[in-house]
This record gives sequence, structure tokens and C-alpha cells, in this order.
Amino acid sequence: MTSYHQRFLAGEHRIVWDELGGLADIPVPIVDDVAAVARETMRRVARHVARIAEALDGLGHVPDNARVPVHQPPTDADRVTVERLDAEIGGLPVAFAASLREVGAVSFTGDCPALSLYYNTKSPSPRGMPPGPGYPDPMVLPGVDYLEYVWDEHTEDDGDSDEAELAFPFAPDELHKANISGGTHVLYLPDRSADPVLSYVAGRDGITLVQYLRVSVAWGGFPGWSFAPDQAPAALAGLRAQPDF
Repeated sequence: MTSYHQRFLAGEHRIVWDELGGLADIPVPIVDDVAAVARETMRRVARHVARIAEALDGLGHVPDNARVPVHQPPTDADRVTVERLDAEIGGLPVAFAASLREVGAVSFTGDCPALSLYYNTKSPSPRGMPPGPGYPDPMVLPGVDYLEYVWDEHTEDDGDSDEAELAFPFAPDELHKANISGGTHVLYLPDRSADPVLSYVAGRDGITLVQYLRVSVAWGGFPGWSFAPDQAPAALAGLRAQPDF
């Protein structure tokens, strides 16, 4: 029987992840196979992130926080921390764990007039609520240090954490990314699935992590523009790519 990993490498990206997405718990015989798919997927995501980050600098992108790197790749120490947290939390989704190990922290929020991206600079007030124009939803991915911080806070607050579900604030929501009071995209932990659902993503009820990353890459790191493609800034075309995962 051909493995999921072999099928993924052969180009069956969407089919493989669609099948894996239906697994609430991963059978032991295919754990390594699923992990290999996730690892290769996130290595490809990391290459897209690095490409977009470099292009953003050329477009005059100014991060909303100078102390937060646009992209902070993971270290070997980070990967050790992922293993520890996976055990302590009671299970991290395979795709999320692979993102922590291979992609690291990402934050495309900030100011870039060429991309109609505004955070600290004065901009036209968005009309209505997301999704839609004015809410480009710049890609933000957490690093393991943030997961560790949130988990430590969670265990301190709840004492015995074995039975306490963690609503992990995976990223700011579309409002917060536009510097407007809002909420967060949420990942509920523990979760031993292959590809977890991201909750509270505007206009994308039930979207999984891999699906969200796929639309993000397709829209150059700013997936909110998929809801208003005819109004997308011209400069975005240079950042977009066909997802290869």
C-alpha cells in the first residue's frame, strides 16, 4: 500500500490532507507516515514564508512591532520544547506541531501602503466587519515560545491541568490585525488530530490549519483578499504563489 507521504510527494497534496483531516485520532501504524507528511508540508510553508518576508521588505513593509521579527525560524532548542509541550499538554495536532518545528513564528502585520496594509499609520477606516476589503488578514503564526508562555499561564490558573481544555489564542483575528479591538483565532488543545480546525476565522467556518495556510500562500500571505479579489492591490500579485502542499 502506498504511504500518505509517498502520495504527497507524488503531488496528491489536497487529497492526502483531505483524508488525514477526517482522522480524529491517528492510528498507531500510520503515526510516522502522517508526521512525515506534516513535516514536508511545513517545510514547504516555511519556504513560502521566507520568500514573502523578503519581498515585504522590498515593498517597504514596516512591522507593527519593531521587536517582533517578521519571521523567526525555529531552533533545535525550540524543537525540544515542542516535544516537551506535546507531552505536557496531552497532544498537539500533528500539523501544528510540525509548524512549530519547521516554520516558527510569523507576523506579517504592520504597515505597507503598496499592499493596502495599515496598522499604526493613518488609513481609511474599514467599512463593516470582516471578511472583506480593509481586512487583509496578514499571516500570523505562533512560535513555540508563545505556546509555552500561554501553557504556563494556563497551568498556573487552573492548577491541575489534566482535565482543563486550553483555548490557545493561535493568532489575532482580522480586527486585531488591523489594530481594531477584536478577538483571536483559536486552537483548542489537547488535540491529537492530523489537521486541527482553527476557530473564529472570519468567513471560514471549519477551516483547518493546512487549509488556512494554503489560502494564505495563494494570496501572498494576506488571505483576506480572497473575499475581495477584484479590489486586491496590484503589488500583491508578486507575493502570490500556487500552494505546493
